[in-house]
Amino acid sequence: MSDVEERLELLEAELAIRRLVAVYCHGADKRDLDRFMSVWASNASWVLSDEVTFRGHDAIASVVRRQWEAFAGYVHWTTNHVVEVDGDRARGECDVAVAVQLHNGQWLHSGGTYIDEYVRVDGCWLIARRDARRGFDIDPPPEPHDVPVRFDDLLSSTDEEK
Repeated sequence: MSDVEERLELLEAELAIRRLVAVYCHGADKRDLDRFMSVWASNASWVLSDEVTFRGHDAIASVVRRQWEAFAGYVHWTTNHVVEVDGDRARGECDVAVAVQLHNGQWLHSGGTYIDEYVRVDGCWLIARRDARRGFDIDPPPEPHDVPVRFDDLLSSTDEEK
């Protein structure tokens, strides 16, 4: 393989991985389960805190469905995406800002960093692990009664966690 071909392959990989991050956000924000799940490897892990990790498609789908019940809506913006490709594996880091609407109409703003691991399966890049626990609140956190689902509720709703 020539240097140009290698560089082109690297660019294609990075663009495909960047697209995963955008499709993740669109799927979550538009409540499109097929779109949201299309970015995950079958044995992927979604880490939401030190104590809460969901593994596999069924568990991840269960969590996002419960989040959709818990919040009237939300919007994600990702930026500063850095990707390092190594063959059929890659790592990435991006910052995320999130606006979440509670059922009472109140909007809250928060942000954080996604630390990702990606894998290429049959020529298609997928998220193998997303660590989303590095977050911060811009607005004061909501009162517990304003959010009907907590992560411990989500954890008990599936048998594929940790």
